[in-house]
Amino acid sequence: MNSTQVKTILTPLIGIAVAWLASKFPLLDQATWNTLVSSIVFAIVSVVMGLFTKTTALADTVASQPGTTVVTTPAIANSTANPDVIASTPAIVTAVRAAS
Repeated sequence: MNSTQVKTILTPLIGIAVAWLASKFPLLDQATWNTLVSSIVFAIVSVVMGLFTKTTALADTVASQPGTTVVTTPAIANSTANPDVIASTPAIVTAVRAAS
């Protein structure tokens, strides 16, 4: 399991735990409090998951273009199954610098 998978699994679980704890200690009437907390937690979880997966999704999307190869960090390359997303190596860096 890579770090992106761990983060995207843990983020909703933490959000569920926060929402559950907030429902046990309401500051307003129960219905209003549950709606308010659930909405805020859902929004935060959505934003955090978007931030966690942004670079992987970008690399995967760009690599899906015909004739395109994305050279990126080993962590991002390992987190996608797209064969056109490859990890940067010293040989690749040298070749790119020589070509430009």
